[in-house]
Amino acid sequence: MSPTVTSLTSLCLQNIAENMQSVWMTDYTDKSMEEYNFMYIEGPFNQLAGPLVQELIRILGDSHKLTKAGLHLLLHPHLTELSLRSCAGLVNKAMVQLVTMRCKFLTSLDLHSCNRVPAASLASLVERLPRLQKLCLSDTQSDSLVLVAIGTFCQRLRELDVSRCKKISPSSLLSLVYNVRSGQFCCQALRVLLLQDVTPQGDPEQWVYALCFILLALPSIEQLTNPYLADAMSLLYQRNFSTSAPPKDFPSLAEVARTRPRRERKGAVRMEDVRTAAQDTTLCLKKLEDLEEENVSTLGSLCLGLQEVTISLANQTELSWSLLQWPNLTHLTLHCPEHPQRSLEEILSSIHPVSQSLRLLSLQNLLWCHEDSLSTLLTWCPNLQSFQSHVTVVHRTVLHNAPELRPWPGTPLPLPHLHTFSLLLDGEDALPPIFQHKLGGLLVSLLKGSPKLESLSLCRIPALLDGVFEVVYGSQESEPLRRLREVSLCSCNITQWGASLILRAKNDLKTLDLSHCKDVTCRDFHHLQERVQREKRSVSITWQ
Repeated sequence: MSPTVTSLTSLCLQNIAENMQSVWMTDYTDKSMEEYNFMYIEGPFNQLAGPLVQELIRILGDSHKLTKAGLHLLLHPHLTELSLRSCAGLVNKAMVQLVTMRCKFLTSLDLHSCNRVPAASLASLVERLPRLQKLCLSDTQSDSLVLVAIGTFCQRLRELDVSRCKKISPSSLLSLVYNVRSGQFCCQALRVLLLQDVTPQGDPEQWVYALCFILLALPSIEQLTNPYLADAMSLLYQRNFSTSAPPKDFPSLAEVARTRPRRERKGAVRMEDVRTAAQDTTLCLKKLEDLEEENVSTLGSLCLGLQEVTISLANQTELSWSLLQWPNLTHLTLHCPEHPQRSLEEILSSIHPVSQSLRLLSLQNLLWCHEDSLSTLLTWCPNLQSFQSHVTVVHRTVLHNAPELRPWPGTPLPLPHLHTFSLLLDGEDALPPIFQHKLGGLLVSLLKGSPKLESLSLCRIPALLDGVFEVVYGSQESEPLRRLREVSLCSCNITQWGASLILRAKNDLKTLDLSHCKDVTCRDFHHLQERVQREKRSVSITWQ
């Protein structure tokens, strides 16, 4: 019932969007377009639920059918969530004033790329939206004036994105979390602060100081993104606060650290009321990006509740870190930033302690040396929902008396929650038969044991996939891979027969990518398309 209702709702909104200009906006454009200051509008969308109004704005914006008149007509007082990123080009000072007057109950506002609005107008807007819990101002003219307004008036705010704001400076960030006039800390409910691609005004030491100040000032911060975050955490770990002088009218890092325990217990506190000192500082960060391998043990000890981490592997040969300190880890990404130097085999022991809790595992730019390593790893991770990998195969010397290749047993590898699987192989030389055979057997077991799989992406797989899909779909089990929607087999070893097995199976397939599959000819491609057309299925097949 739910998918049908959703589809019907979408069709209705699409119909409104198609007739917006000719039907819905004619009277409004003629009579009310220049009236910027009226509070209420009697129009066709008064009774439409807020989420539906927001969806209509998105549809019109994405299709470039939204005009200023249409946006005027859709800004209603009952909106609690509003995103204008799909029509950022229409948003100016006057439009923001209209939002200020009409939409006073917003809890979520997205002005991504609305860079025609001056900072003073943005500040005036947030001052009148005290209920905001989520605010996106990325790629806008936000500056210290805006951040002061947010810190002063938006005490319920939990998520703030000011990425790519060229006027953001280290000192302005301090104004977000500390009010120099009242001497109080602000935005104590903030959980997520995104500062990606912020133009580095000032020297790096100022950014490190500001981020360390924020980490100490916001006891509940769970995600803070900025290239200088690791340096700020290092300063916090070393607790060498005396080397950094605070900006004028702001407390020192040592003073902020002393207030932290009390704010954790009671919320906001005035600096002159501080009587206790913090001995140790632990952070509530749940997500760290691009953590250098050498910092895993030290900086990781500051945030023991970490759930998501991306670790950049160096070119060392011995592991000096462990993931045991993060028992709640659910998302793990390991990658070599340049040429692959580290192997899958050497990191297996580090992954094993947290393998049962992992929901997402991404292994990028690693070496794969032993044919059984990947199956061993996947066996350890029964709760995976997404697996992504890009590995370079480095096989061992081929033995002259290679063992006989036995038929695949086809025993399912139980991954009951897996919905996304991606395996991209690199390697110049042809893989030995035993490696190819075991890889094919792994894919058979994985596909048979993943009933919820929706997206399958295989690239440069040398094993003949015809045989893989024959075993999977020829088993006695009832209808495997019923939820499969997207299949990409770019540069894989497959023929028209293997592709037709996927197409004729019972699934929700929407896309099939056979790009650069050398054994699929132009004639095969047309036959596959004709099959889809005969069966009246909406499957997009790509081939070249």
